[in-house]
Amino acid sequence: MRTDRRALKFILTAGIVCCLQTFICFTASAQPAERSPATSNNTQAALPGTGPIAARKWVDAWAVSYLPTTVNGTPQVVPAFSNQTLRLNMFLKLGGSALRVKLSNRFSTQPLVIGGAHVALRRSPTGSEIVPETDRVLTFDGAKTLKLEPGKEIWSDPVDLAVKQHEDLTVSLFFPEMTKPEAFHPVGLKMQYLAAGDHCGDATLVSAGMGSRTTMYFFVSDVQVMAPTNTRIIVALGDSITDGAASANDANGAWPDVLSKRLPALPDGTPVGVINMGIGSNRLLTSDAAGPAGVKRLEDDVLSRPNVSHMILLEGINDISYEQVPAEKLIAAYEEVIDTAHAKGIKVFGATLLPIQNSRKDTPANEATRQAVNKWIREASRFDAVLDFEKVVQDPQNPLRIRKELTGDYVHPNTEGYRLMAESVPLELFTK
Repeated sequence: MRTDRRALKFILTAGIVCCLQTFICFTASAQPAERSPATSNNTQAALPGTGPIAARKWVDAWAVSYLPTTVNGTPQVVPAFSNQTLRLNMFLKLGGSALRVKLSNRFSTQPLVIGGAHVALRRSPTGSEIVPETDRVLTFDGAKTLKLEPGKEIWSDPVDLAVKQHEDLTVSLFFPEMTKPEAFHPVGLKMQYLAAGDHCGDATLVSAGMGSRTTMYFFVSDVQVMAPTNTRIIVALGDSITDGAASANDANGAWPDVLSKRLPALPDGTPVGVINMGIGSNRLLTSDAAGPAGVKRLEDDVLSRPNVSHMILLEGINDISYEQVPAEKLIAAYEEVIDTAHAKGIKVFGATLLPIQNSRKDTPANEATRQAVNKWIREASRFDAVLDFEKVVQDPQNPLRIRKELTGDYVHPNTEGYRLMAESVPLELFTK
């Protein structure tokens, strides 16, 4: 990750304050104090409201995985932006005393030009209104405007804005010239708003109707907060079922969101965040037709994040249904992911593949492969734990399909189905 000059200045300043406080304590008690080296991702910093020697570091509070706008060989319809403000809403999985935002121009062939950017708290779970007193200008290396070259990403300078866990944050971007996204996250599950002109700091965006709204994400890929250094991050890696497809908008109803609300902290008070790295139609191994395959994005989406203690893997049904992968090949990919994550000290929980009968994925060969893969997940004892999501949503009268009241297409659970999946996860697994 890139550490910009402003972030370094922010951290060094905090470190100096901590040193002064430590010196005072030493003078009074003659007891030495130990400090960790100050870096952007490992900081012993005294921050407002956190106590004299509170240890803090940058930790992911929200993130999303991007893919090119051509999916499964078909160009997708995405909005273009010109002299417009785009207001994006996101559900934070951690609170912190300060934050920074990452902008991404991955998968693009043209520079990204930003004429202005702001961050603020969302007024309510719906609508475009922000809390005006929380509005902050985002800068990048001290500049209020930005030209980000193709394929590049950049962190904003740190922002002095305290945020709470499980509240909505808003990032507003102004595009002064024609900008056609070449990367997106299609299943955003949040209503995003557009307005003509530069209105990044406006309390409410004046809506021009449905054409001024989208549920997709563009350009913002990560939000980090200054959180306690012992914070634990759980990453859910998967496809559209992890992404929350078919869940209600602005409800925070994807199963990783519900799990996060169930597990805000460990019993000893250690903060916990659940980051959703699901991508619709994504494959684990066999194709990059819907974003890089899971084994390829494992490093960026899971391993390189600070403080990841666990990952939950629910992926493979698209390898089976799109690519007709043999069970043994998919199992070998699971083994690779497990071994790679274990080498980084990350525990891996495997989730069983959901039923597919009555869906477009349902063929005898696909079902046989799914059954073989689920048998291995349950019986091979390679995962650190097994989350049997199949059993949670299957129809008791016909275990080969999802219960009718929990799905609309017999592939994706609905909001209620995702809730049941998340509530089936034993929380004590994350204390081990």
